[in-house]
Amino acid sequence: MEEEKIITLATRTYEHAQIIKSLLEAEGIECFLENINLIQGAVADGVKIRIRESDLEKAVSTMEEVEKPELLKAEERKRGRPARARVLLPVDFSDYSSKAAEMALDWAARLDAEITVLHVFYNPVINTLPFTEAYVYDTSMDEMLIDLEEKAREDMKDFMGRMKKLKGDKGIENLTVKSKLLRGVAEDEIIHFSEEYQPTVIIMGTRGKDRKASDLIGSVTAEVMEGAKVPVLAVPEDFHYMGIDKMTRVLYATNFEESDFVALDKLEKLVKPLDVSITFAHVCEKSAEKWDQLKMEGLKKYVAEKFPKTKIDFDLVKNEDFWVGMESYVRRKEVDIISLTTHRRNIFSRMFNPSVGKRMLFHSTTPLLVFHAK
Repeated sequence: MEEEKIITLATRTYEHAQIIKSLLEAEGIECFLENINLIQGAVADGVKIRIRESDLEKAVSTMEEVEKPELLKAEERKRGRPARARVLLPVDFSDYSSKAAEMALDWAARLDAEITVLHVFYNPVINTLPFTEAYVYDTSMDEMLIDLEEKAREDMKDFMGRMKKLKGDKGIENLTVKSKLLRGVAEDEIIHFSEEYQPTVIIMGTRGKDRKASDLIGSVTAEVMEGAKVPVLAVPEDFHYMGIDKMTRVLYATNFEESDFVALDKLEKLVKPLDVSITFAHVCEKSAEKWDQLKMEGLKKYVAEKFPKTKIDFDLVKNEDFWVGMESYVRRKEVDIISLTTHRRNIFSRMFNPSVGKRMLFHSTTPLLVFHAK
Protein backbone atom coordinates (compact mmCIF):
# COMPACT_ATOMS: atom_id res chain seq x y z
CA MET A 1 0.00 0.00 0.00
CA GLU A 2 1.37 3.39 -1.01
CA GLU A 3 2.22 5.67 1.89
CA GLU A 4 0.05 8.78 2.07
CA LYS A 5 1.74 12.08 1.19
CA ILE A 6 2.47 14.55 3.99
CA ILE A 7 2.19 18.22 3.08
CA THR A 8 2.78 21.60 4.73
CA LEU A 9 -0.48 23.35 5.57
CA ALA A 10 1.07 26.63 6.73
CA THR A 11 4.14 28.21 8.34
CA ARG A 12 3.50 30.23 11.48
CA THR A 13 5.14 31.41 14.71
CA TYR A 14 5.62 28.74 17.38
CA GLU A 15 2.71 30.01 19.52
CA HIS A 16 0.35 30.34 16.53
CA ALA A 17 1.31 26.90 15.24
CA GLN A 18 0.59 25.32 18.62
CA ILE A 19 -2.90 26.86 18.70
CA ILE A 20 -3.68 25.67 15.17
CA LYS A 21 -2.35 22.18 15.97
CA SER A 22 -4.66 21.90 18.97
CA LEU A 23 -7.69 23.02 16.99
CA LEU A 24 -6.93 20.70 14.08
CA GLU A 25 -6.54 17.73 16.41
CA ALA A 26 -9.85 18.64 18.07
CA GLU A 27 -11.39 18.27 14.61
CA GLY A 28 -9.83 14.83 14.24
CA ILE A 29 -7.06 16.00 11.89
CA GLU A 30 -3.69 14.49 12.75
CA CYS A 31 -0.81 16.94 12.39
CA PHE A 32 2.71 17.64 13.62
CA LEU A 33 5.09 20.60 13.71
CA GLU A 34 8.50 20.95 12.04
CA ASN A 35 11.41 23.43 12.39
CA ILE A 36 10.84 23.97 16.10
CA ASN A 37 13.79 25.54 17.91
CA LEU A 38 13.99 23.14 20.86
CA ILE A 39 16.25 25.48 22.78
CA GLN A 40 14.12 28.59 22.33
CA GLY A 41 10.86 27.24 20.93
CA ALA A 42 8.90 30.31 21.92
CA VAL A 43 10.87 32.55 19.59
CA ALA A 44 10.76 30.33 16.51
CA ASP A 45 8.92 32.05 13.66
CA GLY A 46 9.18 29.48 10.87
CA VAL A 47 7.31 26.48 12.32
CA LYS A 48 5.66 24.29 9.66
CA ILE A 49 2.26 22.70 10.29
CA ARG A 50 2.30 19.32 8.53
CA ILE A 51 -0.78 17.19 7.72
CA ARG A 52 -1.90 14.31 5.51
CA GLU A 53 -2.85 15.42 1.99
CA SER A 54 -6.27 13.75 2.34
CA ASP A 55 -7.06 16.09 5.26
CA LEU A 56 -6.24 19.25 3.31
CA GLU A 57 -9.79 20.39 2.49
CA LYS A 58 -11.05 19.96 6.06
CA ALA A 59 -7.87 21.54 7.48
CA VAL A 60 -8.13 24.61 5.21
CA SER A 61 -11.74 25.11 6.31
CA THR A 62 -10.67 24.95 9.97
CA MET A 63 -7.74 27.31 9.30
CA GLU A 64 -10.05 29.90 7.75
CA GLU A 65 -12.10 30.00 10.92
CA VAL A 66 -8.98 30.18 13.11
CA GLU A 67 -7.39 33.01 11.15
CA LYS A 68 -10.44 35.23 10.72
CA PRO A 69 -9.71 37.19 13.91
CA GLU A 70 -6.15 37.81 12.67
CA LEU A 71 -7.48 39.11 9.35
CA LEU A 72 -9.88 41.42 11.18
CA LYS A 73 -7.02 42.73 13.33
CA ALA A 74 -4.96 43.38 10.20
CA GLU A 75 -7.83 45.36 8.68
CA GLU A 76 -8.25 47.36 11.89
CA ARG A 77 -4.53 48.19 11.87
CA LYS A 78 -4.78 49.20 8.23
CA ARG A 79 -7.77 51.48 8.88
CA GLY A 80 -5.99 52.99 11.88
CA ARG A 81 -2.91 54.01 9.93
CA PRO A 82 -2.18 57.73 9.77
CA ALA A 83 -3.58 59.47 6.70
CA ARG A 84 -0.36 61.42 6.19
CA ALA A 85 2.78 59.63 5.02
CA ARG A 86 5.54 59.22 7.60
CA VAL A 87 9.28 58.58 7.24
CA LEU A 88 11.26 57.05 10.09
CA LEU A 89 14.94 58.00 10.04
CA PRO A 90 17.07 56.01 12.53
CA VAL A 91 20.48 57.69 12.97
CA ASP A 92 23.73 57.19 14.87
CA PHE A 93 25.02 60.69 13.96
CA SER A 94 27.65 59.27 11.59
CA ASP A 95 28.44 60.52 8.08
CA TYR A 96 26.33 57.65 6.75
CA SER A 97 23.38 58.89 8.81
CA SER A 98 23.79 62.36 7.31
CA LYS A 99 23.68 60.93 3.79
CA ALA A 100 20.51 58.98 4.59
CA ALA A 101 19.03 62.09 6.23
CA GLU A 102 19.43 64.22 3.10
CA MET A 103 17.79 61.54 1.00
CA ALA A 104 14.99 61.17 3.58
CA LEU A 105 14.31 64.93 3.49
CA ASP A 106 14.02 64.94 -0.30
CA TRP A 107 11.83 61.83 -0.37
CA ALA A 108 9.57 63.11 2.45
CA ALA A 109 9.11 66.40 0.60
CA ARG A 110 7.93 64.50 -2.49
CA LEU A 111 5.60 62.29 -0.42
CA ASP A 112 4.34 65.25 1.63
CA ALA A 113 5.39 63.27 4.69
CA GLU A 114 6.63 64.08 8.16
CA ILE A 115 9.96 62.71 9.42
CA THR A 116 10.83 61.36 12.84
CA VAL A 117 14.55 61.18 13.55
CA LEU A 118 15.20 58.28 15.94
CA HIS A 119 18.38 57.64 17.91
CA VAL A 120 18.82 54.64 20.20
CA PHE A 121 21.50 55.08 22.86
CA TYR A 122 22.84 52.53 25.34
CA ASN A 123 25.80 50.20 25.57
CA PRO A 124 24.36 46.65 25.64
CA VAL A 125 27.53 45.44 27.41
CA ILE A 126 26.24 47.05 30.62
CA ASN A 127 23.14 44.90 30.48
CA THR A 128 25.06 41.64 30.06
CA LEU A 129 27.23 41.84 33.19
CA PRO A 130 26.67 38.86 35.53
CA PHE A 131 24.63 39.54 38.64
CA THR A 132 25.24 37.06 41.45
CA GLU A 133 25.36 37.21 45.24
CA ALA A 134 29.06 37.93 45.00
CA TYR A 135 28.53 40.72 42.52
CA VAL A 136 28.63 44.25 43.92
CA TYR A 137 26.61 46.82 42.00
CA ASP A 138 28.86 49.49 40.58
CA THR A 139 27.25 52.87 41.15
CA SER A 140 29.42 54.33 38.40
CA MET A 141 27.11 52.57 35.94
CA ASP A 142 24.32 54.99 36.84
CA GLU A 143 26.64 57.86 36.05
CA MET A 144 27.65 56.16 32.81
CA LEU A 145 24.01 55.83 31.73
CA ILE A 146 23.33 59.47 32.60
CA ASP A 147 26.40 60.49 30.58
CA LEU A 148 25.24 58.38 27.61
CA GLU A 149 21.80 59.98 27.68
CA GLU A 150 23.21 63.48 28.00
CA LYS A 151 25.60 62.86 25.10
CA ALA A 152 22.73 61.51 23.01
CA ARG A 153 20.65 64.63 23.71
CA GLU A 154 23.54 66.91 22.71
CA ASP A 155 24.17 64.93 19.52
CA MET A 156 20.47 64.98 18.63
CA LYS A 157 20.28 68.74 19.20
CA ASP A 158 23.24 69.24 16.87
CA PHE A 159 21.80 66.85 14.28
CA MET A 160 18.39 68.55 14.32
CA GLY A 161 20.14 71.89 13.86
CA ARG A 162 21.80 70.55 10.70
CA MET A 163 18.45 69.16 9.52
CA LYS A 164 16.87 72.60 9.97
CA LYS A 165 19.64 74.25 7.95
CA LEU A 166 19.33 71.59 5.23
CA LYS A 167 15.58 72.20 5.04
CA GLY A 168 16.26 75.89 4.54
CA ASP A 169 18.84 75.21 1.83
CA LYS A 170 16.34 72.99 0.00
CA GLY A 171 13.43 75.40 0.42
CA ILE A 172 11.30 72.93 2.38
CA GLU A 173 11.08 74.78 5.70
CA ASN A 174 7.45 73.68 6.21
CA LEU A 175 8.40 69.99 6.29
CA THR A 176 7.74 68.57 9.77
CA VAL A 177 10.79 66.94 11.38
CA LYS A 178 10.46 65.46 14.87
CA SER A 179 13.02 63.71 17.07
CA LYS A 180 12.91 60.72 19.42
CA LEU A 181 15.49 59.29 21.82
CA LEU A 182 15.22 55.74 23.12
CA ARG A 183 17.45 53.61 25.31
CA GLY A 184 18.10 49.99 24.38
CA VAL A 185 19.51 47.78 21.65
CA ALA A 186 19.32 49.69 18.37
CA GLU A 187 17.71 47.13 16.06
CA ASP A 188 15.14 46.05 18.67
CA GLU A 189 14.05 49.57 19.56
CA ILE A 190 13.85 50.66 15.90
CA ILE A 191 11.57 47.73 15.08
CA HIS A 192 9.39 48.25 18.17
CA PHE A 193 9.05 51.99 17.57
CA SER A 194 8.17 51.43 13.89
CA GLU A 195 5.27 49.20 14.95
CA GLU A 196 3.92 52.06 17.05
CA TYR A 197 4.74 54.90 14.65
CA GLN A 198 3.65 53.02 11.48
CA PRO A 199 5.90 54.83 9.00
CA THR A 200 5.42 54.60 5.26
CA VAL A 201 9.11 53.76 4.94
CA ILE A 202 12.21 53.48 7.15
CA ILE A 203 15.29 55.15 5.66
CA MET A 204 18.69 54.47 7.24
CA GLY A 205 22.39 54.25 6.54
CA THR A 206 24.26 50.95 6.54
CA ARG A 207 27.30 51.47 8.73
CA GLY A 208 27.66 52.42 12.40
CA LYS A 209 29.79 55.33 13.60
CA ASP A 210 32.20 53.25 15.70
CA ARG A 211 32.12 50.07 13.64
CA LYS A 212 35.48 48.49 12.84
CA ALA A 213 36.38 47.53 9.31
CA SER A 214 36.31 43.85 10.30
CA ASP A 215 32.69 44.05 11.49
CA LEU A 216 29.67 43.35 9.31
CA ILE A 217 28.80 46.63 7.68
CA GLY A 218 25.17 47.52 8.13
CA SER A 219 24.37 44.73 10.60
CA VAL A 220 21.80 46.88 12.44
CA THR A 221 20.17 47.81 9.13
CA ALA A 222 20.12 44.13 8.15
CA GLU A 223 18.37 43.19 11.40
CA VAL A 224 15.79 45.96 10.89
CA MET A 225 15.20 44.63 7.37
CA GLU A 226 14.55 41.18 8.84
CA GLY A 227 12.18 42.36 11.55
CA ALA A 228 10.36 45.49 10.35
CA LYS A 229 6.88 45.15 8.90
CA VAL A 230 7.24 48.23 6.69
CA PRO A 231 9.54 48.90 3.71
CA VAL A 232 13.17 49.68 4.62
CA LEU A 233 15.44 51.75 2.38
CA ALA A 234 19.13 51.15 3.13
CA VAL A 235 21.55 53.85 1.93
CA PRO A 236 25.02 52.26 1.58
CA GLU A 237 28.16 53.95 2.87
CA ASP A 238 29.72 54.19 -0.61
CA PHE A 239 26.62 55.55 -2.36
CA HIS A 240 27.18 58.98 -3.91
CA TYR A 241 23.90 60.86 -3.51
CA MET A 242 23.40 63.47 -6.24
CA GLY A 243 19.83 64.46 -5.36
CA ILE A 244 16.40 62.89 -5.69
CA ASP A 245 16.00 64.20 -9.26
CA LYS A 246 18.96 62.08 -10.35
CA MET A 247 17.34 58.86 -9.14
CA THR A 248 15.27 57.74 -12.10
CA ARG A 249 15.73 53.96 -12.43
CA VAL A 250 14.27 51.50 -9.93
CA LEU A 251 14.86 47.77 -10.29
CA TYR A 252 12.58 45.23 -8.62
CA ALA A 253 14.18 41.77 -8.45
CA THR A 254 11.26 39.39 -8.92
CA ASN A 255 11.07 35.68 -8.31
CA PHE A 256 7.45 35.49 -9.51
CA GLU A 257 6.09 34.95 -6.02
CA GLU A 258 2.70 36.11 -4.79
CA SER A 259 4.42 38.56 -2.42
CA ASP A 260 5.86 40.38 -5.46
CA PHE A 261 2.39 41.62 -6.40
CA VAL A 262 1.87 43.07 -2.92
CA ALA A 263 5.32 44.67 -3.01
CA LEU A 264 4.63 46.21 -6.42
CA ASP A 265 1.57 48.01 -5.05
CA LYS A 266 3.63 49.50 -2.19
CA LEU A 267 6.59 50.26 -4.45
CA GLU A 268 4.45 52.09 -6.98
CA LYS A 269 2.99 54.34 -4.25
CA LEU A 270 6.42 55.02 -2.74
CA VAL A 271 8.24 55.97 -5.94
CA LYS A 272 5.39 57.53 -7.91
CA PRO A 273 6.18 61.07 -6.66
CA LEU A 274 9.83 60.61 -7.73
CA ASP A 275 9.11 60.37 -11.47
CA VAL A 276 11.03 57.13 -11.95
CA SER A 277 10.76 54.10 -14.20
CA ILE A 278 10.43 50.64 -12.64
CA THR A 279 11.99 47.54 -14.18
CA PHE A 280 10.93 44.06 -13.10
CA ALA A 281 13.95 41.84 -13.62
CA HIS A 282 14.43 38.12 -13.00
CA VAL A 283 17.73 36.28 -13.10
CA CYS A 284 17.08 32.97 -14.85
CA GLU A 285 19.12 29.89 -15.63
CA LYS A 286 19.17 28.63 -19.20
CA SER A 287 17.24 25.48 -18.28
CA ALA A 288 14.32 27.52 -16.90
CA GLU A 289 14.29 30.27 -19.53
CA LYS A 290 11.09 29.21 -21.36
CA TRP A 291 9.12 28.73 -18.15
CA ASP A 292 10.36 32.05 -16.72
CA GLN A 293 9.40 33.80 -19.98
CA LEU A 294 5.82 32.56 -19.55
CA LYS A 295 5.77 33.79 -15.93
CA MET A 296 7.07 37.17 -17.04
CA GLU A 297 4.30 37.45 -19.64
CA GLY A 298 1.75 36.78 -16.92
CA LEU A 299 3.32 39.49 -14.77
CA LYS A 300 3.23 41.95 -17.67
CA LYS A 301 -0.50 41.36 -18.14
CA TYR A 302 -1.21 41.91 -14.44
CA VAL A 303 0.82 45.12 -14.31
CA ALA A 304 -0.74 46.54 -17.48
CA GLU A 305 -4.20 46.16 -15.91
CA LYS A 306 -3.30 47.30 -12.38
CA PHE A 307 -0.92 50.19 -13.13
CA PRO A 308 -1.75 51.49 -16.63
CA LYS A 309 -0.21 54.95 -15.99
CA THR A 310 3.09 53.83 -14.42
CA LYS A 311 6.15 53.25 -16.58
CA ILE A 312 7.15 49.65 -15.89
CA ASP A 313 9.52 47.52 -17.98
CA PHE A 314 10.37 43.81 -17.77
CA ASP A 315 13.63 41.97 -18.32
CA LEU A 316 15.00 38.44 -18.04
CA VAL A 317 18.65 38.40 -16.98
CA LYS A 318 20.23 35.20 -18.26
CA ASN A 319 22.90 34.01 -15.86
CA GLU A 320 23.54 30.81 -13.93
CA ASP A 321 24.64 32.82 -10.89
CA PHE A 322 22.11 35.19 -9.27
CA TRP A 323 24.70 37.55 -7.76
CA VAL A 324 26.80 37.87 -10.90
CA GLY A 325 23.71 38.37 -13.06
CA MET A 326 22.10 40.95 -10.77
CA GLU A 327 25.21 43.04 -10.11
CA SER A 328 26.23 43.15 -13.77
CA TYR A 329 22.68 44.14 -14.73
CA VAL A 330 22.60 46.92 -12.10
CA ARG A 331 25.87 48.36 -13.43
CA ARG A 332 24.92 48.00 -17.09
CA LYS A 333 21.51 49.65 -16.66
CA GLU A 334 22.79 52.26 -14.14
CA VAL A 335 20.10 51.32 -11.63
CA ASP A 336 19.56 53.90 -8.85
CA ILE A 337 17.53 51.78 -6.40
CA ILE A 338 17.35 47.99 -6.08
CA SER A 339 14.14 46.66 -4.60
CA LEU A 340 13.09 43.16 -3.53
CA THR A 341 10.96 41.22 -1.07
CA THR A 342 12.50 39.26 1.80
CA HIS A 343 10.91 36.61 4.00
CA ARG A 344 10.88 36.11 7.76
CA ARG A 345 12.88 33.11 8.85
CA ASN A 346 13.76 31.47 12.13
CA ILE A 347 16.91 32.39 14.02
CA PHE A 348 19.02 29.42 12.85
CA SER A 349 18.29 29.93 9.16
CA ARG A 350 19.12 33.62 9.61
CA MET A 351 22.52 32.72 11.10
CA PHE A 352 23.59 30.16 8.55
CA ASN A 353 21.67 31.16 5.41
CA PRO A 354 21.54 34.97 5.08
CA SER A 355 18.53 36.36 3.25
CA VAL A 356 18.78 37.74 -0.26
CA GLY A 357 18.14 41.22 1.15
CA LYS A 358 20.98 40.95 3.65
CA ARG A 359 23.43 39.59 1.08
CA MET A 360 22.46 42.35 -1.37
CA LEU A 361 23.09 44.88 1.40
CA PHE A 362 26.63 43.62 1.91
CA HIS A 363 27.42 43.40 -1.81
CA SER A 364 25.94 46.57 -3.25
CA THR A 365 26.75 50.28 -3.31
CA THR A 366 23.25 51.01 -4.62
CA PRO A 367 20.39 51.92 -2.22
CA LEU A 368 18.32 48.86 -1.39
CA LEU A 369 14.55 49.03 -0.77
CA VAL A 370 13.30 45.90 0.95
CA PHE A 371 9.69 44.81 1.44
CA HIS A 372 8.54 42.07 3.77
CA ALA A 373 6.40 39.19 2.57
CA LYS A 374 3.34 39.07 4.84
